[in-house]
Amino acid sequence: MRVPVAATRPRSSVALLFCLVSLAMAAPGWTGPYPEGEFIEIAGVVTDTEGLPIPDVTVALEASRKAFSMTKMKSTERDRTRISTQTDSTGQYTLRWRWVDYYNEFELQVGVPERAGEDAELQVLESIDLSKRIRSGSPIVTNVTVTDRRYLDTVRDFSASIDSDDERRIYAEMGNPDRVQRTIAADHEEVSWWYFQSGKAYRFKDGVLEQVVHFEPIKPFGS
Repeated sequence: MRVPVAATRPRSSVALLFCLVSLAMAAPGWTGPYPEGEFIEIAGVVTDTEGLPIPDVTVALEASRKAFSMTKMKSTERDRTRISTQTDSTGQYTLRWRWVDYYNEFELQVGVPERAGEDAELQVLESIDLSKRIRSGSPIVTNVTVTDRRYLDTVRDFSASIDSDDERRIYAEMGNPDRVQRTIAADHEEVSWWYFQSGKAYRFKDGVLEQVVHFEPIKPFGS
C-alpha cells in the first residue's frame, strides 16, 4: 500500500523560486511603489512617556537590502545605509529619502550619538520597522515615544558638566567615559572619568587634569 506523501518543495526549488522572483523584481518592467529617484518624506514628533517633546535627538532612517543568500541558504541583510536629522525645539523631525527600488527594509531609529574618540555610534533609544508603511504613500507620519530616557538624561547631564579646557580635550580624544566618579570636598571638586576598554582613568581637580591612571584594559563580557 502506497502511503500518500505531502507535496513539498525541495529546498533547492524554494531557493530557485526566490531567485526567479528577485530577478523579476529587478527586471526593467518592475515598478516599485514610487518612481526611482523620487523623494519621499518621513515626519513626526519624538516625545517621552509623559508627552513632553524631546529636542536635539537624532532621528535616522536605516535602509538595507534583504535577500536570499545562496551561500548561507537563508535571508540576509546587506548594503546598509542611513540618513539622519535632529529634532527641533518642539521634538519634530522631517526626513527626505530618495527612493531606490533596490532597498526593501527600512527602520526608523531615535537615539543619541555615543562618542568613542573620533568615532560616534548611534545609541538607539527606540526603533520602528517602517518596511511596510513606507510603501503605502508619502508622507509617512510616524510619532515616536521614548519609553526610557534615563540614558539620554545621563549623557546630557555629563555633557553639560564639561566646562574646562582639559575636560574638553580629553573628551575630544576619548569620547564618553564608561563611568564617572565625583567627589565634592570643602574647597574643591574631584572627578574621575573611567575608560575600561582603554585601561585609563583621568582624574580632574576643579576641571584641571591632575592624574592619568593606567590599568589592565577590561573587555566587555562575551567579547
